[in-house]
Amino acid sequence: MKKKITLGKGAGIALAVFVGLGVLGAVVGEEEKAPVAGPEAVASPSAEEESPAGEVSGEAQEDKAPKEPEKTVDEAGEQQPEDGELPGMVGENLQFAQDSAQAAGFFLLDDQDATGLGRLQVMDRNWTVCSQEPGPGTYPVDTKVTFYAVKVGESC
Repeated sequence: MKKKITLGKGAGIALAVFVGLGVLGAVVGEEEKAPVAGPEAVASPSAEEESPAGEVSGEAQEDKAPKEPEKTVDEAGEQQPEDGELPGMVGENLQFAQDSAQAAGFFLLDDQDATGLGRLQVMDRNWTVCSQEPGPGTYPVDTKVTFYAVKVGESC
């Protein structure tokens, strides 16, 4: 006489989870085995792939691409940092000021409590810029930019 093996409800659920994880692991394992191309092997899309039907490709497409500032070389042949246009950010929230400075190419940023209390700007959107060093203008992009800010609602 054959015995029938029965599983309790909990054991059945555990078995289903175990089988599900096994299937998931097999799928993920196959993806990990696929060859991965390095950044040098990744090609940018051609003009035909990039532009929807009806748009102009070729030279007209190149005009739409953002242009990098020209780099200069000094007499010794050393590359000089490019210049960027730093916008004036007084009165703006600190997060917007930082984002704008980075969009202009300035990544060496600092922020200070304009009251002199030394408070840290944890939530940059809750602070308003009172002043900045240097002021708006054209500078090498490796220039350190410092924003002096107070909490929203405080006066400078």
